[in-house]
Amino acid sequence: MIIKKKQLIIPLIYTITLFLVSILIFITNKNNKNEKTNNNDLINPVTDKNNKDYYKYDSPLKNLVDEKGNIINVALIIYPFTDEKKYKTYLEAKERGMKFIGSSSYINFPCVTQNKHDITHDKKNISWNYDYMNICFGWFHCFRNPYDNCIIKSKPNALISESDFIRNEGYDYNENVEKEYDFIYICLKDNDKCEAGWQSEGRNWELAKKCIAIMCGKYKMNGLLIGRINCNFPESYSNQLTTTDFLDYHTFIKQYERCRFIFVPNILDASPRVLTEALSFNLPCLVNYNIIGGWKYVNDKTGIFFNDETDFEKKLNIFLSKFETYKPRDYFFKNHGKHKEGKEIVEFIKTYIPNYKTEINIDLDKVEYVVPVV
Repeated sequence: MIIKKKQLIIPLIYTITLFLVSILIFITNKNNKNEKTNNNDLINPVTDKNNKDYYKYDSPLKNLVDEKGNIINVALIIYPFTDEKKYKTYLEAKERGMKFIGSSSYINFPCVTQNKHDITHDKKNISWNYDYMNICFGWFHCFRNPYDNCIIKSKPNALISESDFIRNEGYDYNENVEKEYDFIYICLKDNDKCEAGWQSEGRNWELAKKCIAIMCGKYKMNGLLIGRINCNFPESYSNQLTTTDFLDYHTFIKQYERCRFIFVPNILDASPRVLTEALSFNLPCLVNYNIIGGWKYVNDKTGIFFNDETDFEKKLNIFLSKFETYKPRDYFFKNHGKHKEGKEIVEFIKTYIPNYKTEINIDLDKVEYVVPVV
């Protein structure tokens, strides 16, 4: 049969059109996916990163932004001024009209740092040449007893932590991921020899090893240790503990889904974000009672405290017996986050800056919440 040219042209045009439409849909979906990922990297993306008062991660100042990402002229001071450059950053911001709230986000700041591996552990360090209480009009802390931790009673303060504001919108939580490990423990390496340092001190590595011996050795649990490599464990349970080197954030955050609960033996930690990240992935928590911050997240809906290796096994048994009753994800999102502490920050500023209508660069009466950039 002879096919005429006209009969060929119509199907050919249809095929080409269908092909081009398919390519367009693929490109559009890819761009939308990338845009969604980028938007979810931060729960509060800054709209103007060219602003002189946009502070990067190496700064002791942390921006507060409203729900639209607008930078407010109130910033947090999250750790000591460890050199003249950091102090200069503060002075320049002050000259431009920035106001400051202290934030206990770094170990036990504003007290002299307890971590013996930290340069600010030395009272003679330049960090302690400055009166942080006087610099700030208020303070956000993480302590059970703030006045025992260098917060003066005359200074307005509130129990608000950076760990209240995690990037949960971008986590893409999947409750159906199969559990490969019983527990996850995060303790980044100080070196490639698993020797002591800042990280091991802050994450209480010495106590952790004793508790891991109980969980893996006696209870035959499988554990995931993130960030610490080349450590020696007894052969009797070494094959039950998987260790990783440092992981990039997007790889790391998905590890929670592979685990049943989080183990937090930390003491010198100002409310670790890994704890609230784990809660958002619905992981119950087993936490050291003596932790500086983060204790406020632990209750009968989320997990249990232990004190040290002497009561750990007893508390572990109680924890496991109640395991199915914990609802950490529901609890955390109902009680913490931008719609809880974020609103409290707005009220805090309005309360302690009486002239906020003229001194603050955005209309706080029309703002739903203010949060730190995370």
